[in-house]
Amino acid sequence: MKYLTYFILTIIALFYSCNNDTPTDPGSNQTGDYTKIHTVESGGTRFEVWSSSSPNLIYGYNNIGFKVFMNNNEKTTGFVKYKAIMYHGLNGPSHSVPSKVNFYYDSQIQLFKGYVIFIMYDTAAFWAADYNYNNEAQIDSSVFTLFMNDLSQIKVWDNIYTQRTYILSLVTPLSPRVGLNDIELMLHESSGLVTYREIDSAEMFIKPWMESMGHGSGNNVNPVNLGGGMYKGTANFTMAGEWFLYDSIKYNGQFITKTPPPKFIFDVY
Repeated sequence: MKYLTYFILTIIALFYSCNNDTPTDPGSNQTGDYTKIHTVESGGTRFEVWSSSSPNLIYGYNNIGFKVFMNNNEKTTGFVKYKAIMYHGLNGPSHSVPSKVNFYYDSQIQLFKGYVIFIMYDTAAFWAADYNYNNEAQIDSSVFTLFMNDLSQIKVWDNIYTQRTYILSLVTPLSPRVGLNDIELMLHESSGLVTYREIDSAEMFIKPWMESMGHGSGNNVNPVNLGGGMYKGTANFTMAGEWFLYDSIKYNGQFITKTPPPKFIFDVY
């Protein structure tokens, strides 16, 4: 049965990559900063996927939203659940990714709003997603294409003491400039890359470092929690060139990062 399941999903992936995942013309499908990127439909239920991050779903952090239609009637109450799964070939391993648990309707942008973070990119793998509206209607295993974004950065590590996997995702900026830059990060923990939990009570200590010149910088502000696993601070890159941004993270009274801590690498201009 397991072989059959992966075989069917592989066939579906080949079919949908040619027929059901073509990005929509952004000029005629726009709401605020969001662009409709693709649609999945079954029977009388339709989910439209919108993004303000890119005209496609991309490796890294994606700010996304959904429109839901049942029998051509748009829904604006309740919630949407979205689960994306990566399949590593026939009978290979699979795993999900961090995303908003419940996407609730935002009347200002007229979308069920949230995020998804694709923590891995592999051209030999394929992706499928499950969609659920308010536990009333769902579409399962709809295959989609993930695109690479070379500027996205995600750090994943295991901690043997907590027996958890931690995921630190760069939200912004992807291309920082010389001077003070607002920096936003998301922090999740997971057990087995199956379910994910936003961490809201961590302390972060950032350190910009220019390896080629052997110096750091002052006037940095350590990221603080904004809720929903999001942290915001300020990083100061004092000159153009390659910079490392280290982030040491303390959670439940102990540091969960390794030594040296995870670092993001920026080509500052």
